[in-house]
Amino acid sequence: MIQEVYKPSHLFWARHISVMIKPFILFIDWFNNTPALPFNVKKARTILITEYHRIGDVVMLIPALDMIKKAFPLSRIILITNSDTVQLAEKLRLADTIIGFSSPWTNWEWSLSRWKDTVAFGIGLRKLKIDLAIDFKGDIRNNWFLWLTASKKRVGYDATGGSYFLTSSFEFPFSLHQSERSLHLLSLIKIPALNRKRNKSNNNVLQRGKIVLHPCASDTNRCWPIERWVELIKQLYGKYSLAIVKIPDLENTCDEIIQQTPDIEVFEGSLIGFYNWLKNQRMLIGIDSMAGHLAAYIGLPTVTIFGSQNPDLTKPTGEISQVVHPVVPCNHVKNHWRLCAQCMESVTALMVYKSIMYIENSN
Repeated sequence: MIQEVYKPSHLFWARHISVMIKPFILFIDWFNNTPALPFNVKKARTILITEYHRIGDVVMLIPALDMIKKAFPLSRIILITNSDTVQLAEKLRLADTIIGFSSPWTNWEWSLSRWKDTVAFGIGLRKLKIDLAIDFKGDIRNNWFLWLTASKKRVGYDATGGSYFLTSSFEFPFSLHQSERSLHLLSLIKIPALNRKRNKSNNNVLQRGKIVLHPCASDTNRCWPIERWVELIKQLYGKYSLAIVKIPDLENTCDEIIQQTPDIEVFEGSLIGFYNWLKNQRMLIGIDSMAGHLAAYIGLPTVTIFGSQNPDLTKPTGEISQVVHPVVPCNHVKNHWRLCAQCMESVTALMVYKSIMYIENSN
């Protein structure tokens, strides 16, 4: 099987490092007299969930969080998430307690002080006396972080190694969509599934709202070329009200699109502001990023542009969600193991326009 979740070289080295450090971790557990003991998951009263990577990752985790809250109505649910997501997670009431955390391996901060802070933060969580801790990434570093918390039961996947950091470790399902991977893990520890109800936007609001363009991402390999956006806007202009999301970190790119289409509405604001504003819009057109997942959660129709990456692993899962991707499989020499700027460029404005029209004609 060809896996498309982790960079192959990262997977190779992480698994080898996992084997090398295993004796030390087992010795520490033996020295501290912390053997894995039988534990009844149903008796968990304090539950820790960790998802501190990206905003979109947290949004895709919402069905699993709902499943946990339903299964443990009397338990305290604690969510460790990245600092950018805390306010949104609080507004959506994703957990009883929400704590922001910036991990050095997520933000590529390799200073010794950052790792010391991470160790201190993980150990500090022990005072919460966590019964059950769950991480869905399968990353050895995430599993190590759960180990620091000394939770009675630590559950996760072992994609890159570190199964000995967990009390219950399971094989990583590389072929499942990210949101389904989290639900699958919960099923393995016998947490009952829910009948998933998707949010639906008011059709009257959709007719009045705007088609929203979310054009940018921090990784340029994930971006659709500016000229494609301008061409798409020209195809939509006069037929629909249009808006564009201006991202501060990518202001120049957004400004270039705006300058060529001066009549377009521009949204600038916080993540909470974006969430509230988006609920009153018609549709979201974007690349593989957080915005599509948030729109799908709200119930907004989405059109998402993918390049060489596999849409089946991370596409928005809303009731009305279209994916546009290259017709021909990637054969380019690329500078990223999974993403390809040339594949993104091969997606035409007409292809995206047809997906928009398909949604419009279906409603």
